Amino acid sequence: MKNKLVYTFNALFILLFGYLLCLSIFKPQTFTFEHPFVLIVLSAAALLVLIGIFQFSTRLNKKGDGFLTISLVILILAVQVYLLVSLQMNSYADAYVIKGETLKMLANGGHATGQEYFMMYPNNIFITIIRYWLYAFGGMLGVSNVFLLESVFLFLCMNITIFVLFWIIRKENGSKYANIYLIIILFCVPLLGYIWYFYTDTLVLPFASLITLFYYLYTKNNKWWYFIIIGLLFAVGYHIKPNIIILLPAMIIHQCFIRNWRKVLLNTLVLAIFFVSLNAVFTPLSNHYGFKKNLAIEFPQTHWVMMGLGDPAGRYNSEDVAFTNQYKTKEEKQEANIQKIKERIKEHGPIGLLKLYNNKMINTWTDGTRAYTWYTNSALDYPASFDYFFGDKRFFTEFAAQMFHIINLLLICLGALRFYKKRELDISFFINITLVGVWLFHLIWEANQRYILFVTPLMIVSSIYGFKFIIESLFTEKVVLKDKLKKSFLITSFLIFLLSSVFLAFGGKMIATDKQDINHYIVKQSYAHIALPVNNKQTISQEFKSDSPFNSIDIYVMKKPEASSSYRIKVINETNDTIIYNQEKKGTDFPNEAYLKLSVNDNPKGNNRYRIVISEVENSHPNQPLVLGTYFDNDLDLYPYGDLYVNDDKKEYQDIGFFVTNTTSKPLMPKYAYIMFDLCIMLVFAGTYYVFKRRR
Repeated sequence: MKNKLVYTFNALFILLFGYLLCLSIFKPQTFTFEHPFVLIVLSAAALLVLIGIFQFSTRLNKKGDGFLTISLVILILAVQVYLLVSLQMNSYADAYVIKGETLKMLANGGHATGQEYFMMYPNNIFITIIRYWLYAFGGMLGVSNVFLLESVFLFLCMNITIFVLFWIIRKENGSKYANIYLIIILFCVPLLGYIWYFYTDTLVLPFASLITLFYYLYTKNNKWWYFIIIGLLFAVGYHIKPNIIILLPAMIIHQCFIRNWRKVLLNTLVLAIFFVSLNAVFTPLSNHYGFKKNLAIEFPQTHWVMMGLGDPAGRYNSEDVAFTNQYKTKEEKQEANIQKIKERIKEHGPIGLLKLYNNKMINTWTDGTRAYTWYTNSALDYPASFDYFFGDKRFFTEFAAQMFHIINLLLICLGALRFYKKRELDISFFINITLVGVWLFHLIWEANQRYILFVTPLMIVSSIYGFKFIIESLFTEKVVLKDKLKKSFLITSFLIFLLSSVFLAFGGKMIATDKQDINHYIVKQSYAHIALPVNNKQTISQEFKSDSPFNSIDIYVMKKPEASSSYRIKVINETNDTIIYNQEKKGTDFPNEAYLKLSVNDNPKGNNRYRIVISEVENSHPNQPLVLGTYFDNDLDLYPYGDLYVNDDKKEYQDIGFFVTNTTSKPLMPKYAYIMFDLCIMLVFAGTYYVFKRRR
């Protein structure tokens, strides 16, 4: 019976993740590329290179393997350090609220301000306390730079995650497969893109990895006391990000296949006792720091189920938040949510629900970047690393992310297929059960690309078993191609490498020849979601600094004014007291929920201070003014180099949504650099093909 269940599970798993693979190729959420065949071929070429590296590594002795491992570890750490040192980033949405509250707690001697936000979302209390502990500890050491403190902490979280799982793979599959894991990690863009993101999704990563580690040790040693540690890890991890609890039913299900029911019950009981025991600490801890619980304000779990049924893809929706928040008690909220859930299910009908669920899968599972560019996008400076990760050259990073996401999903499917040959209920089977749990959860719950970040490292572990299946299928024990496969494999590899080279050569036109407008950012302040009207009583001014030339200023318009109205926009260089832009704009000139672009040229000598002034000239419909955007006062200034003024009243920690850029028309990459890049890739292809052909 158990065998039949495992066979059925793996068959359904392959169908499910095979479908997610197809969606990721042909209909990804945010990656816009019109040539999926090119993406398939280049992904196949990258996978072949990985296979070639593995085959080459079989010629290395233990010392050679160690040298390769050390080199990859140093490279991974060096890339992380470079990104953290070169860029200081703030995050949007919940992470922004939490950082602001932490700064207020520092000013208040560790006491929370009693924001309603934390009564609505008590799941974010512990992450706020952790951040406060970090800042307070830094203060004890004399370190007040919060960006430095966050960087060190996130660096530790990421690398505990990476190297705990590396140890599992090395222990289970050997150093050569562990090195392939490190190479995939090196190109796993979400783990790099979220390295600035101090929020639940990143801080829970080490807990997911450590739980997997101790459960792996249990499967090898059969020692029940590992579940004491697992229970404690679950308790802490749950209060950081409740989604981690999905690993628990996956663990119980996996045990049902490898242990008898008595041991499953005993282990679960031990885990539950220590989970509940430590869990009891968190309420008094919250109270100690002044966080108050208010059941009348707190949102019930049904709220997120309701959002999960919203069009078009069950994402966060501010209107749904307002709907739930209008009711006075938790019971009323619960009742209203359930009624809305019933209405939405009825409105969708069976076909509509299938479309919704398909949209949710696209929204959650097809984005190789995990949407890091939205959540972490507020920089203090804009070096080359910003251009390639967040700016106008991020195409290269997003393309690499999508390629390795496709490879990852393919290998996960092959890892499940491996079971039919090896019949091993190993750690990858546990991870695959977890992945199905996460998939089911986000069909029901609110969906988002970021929400699967916490299982992304586990997905890479699962993919290693798919990679192992390829090696076992293609090669002999001496890791040379099997005779019956050698000819067809070499022909296929040659064609893929040839096609990839051709595509890269033709891609030179788009990347290294065709000109396009590329922005070098002086200011990129794009978080602006609170209305700030410009009318006869309010003139809006925004300061900024620049020591570099710029030729464009973009101002975010939340709501365009009445068509016949008019507004004056000035840009003043306050350092030398000159007006560099002064125009009157009609209401029809303004876009709606988009940026108004102004052609403003200046070439400052040194660091100059500027002021953008927007004032109303005429409006016969005062109920339809020009509406700009800002963000609420949160003790956190996303753009600290300039101030926002309403008339002469300075608004602390606030700015309008605006960009200052030097826009040039040029290719994404210089032609010589692209030629060198192409030659290097072709050399890698040639070397890989030579490795395939060689005899041991």
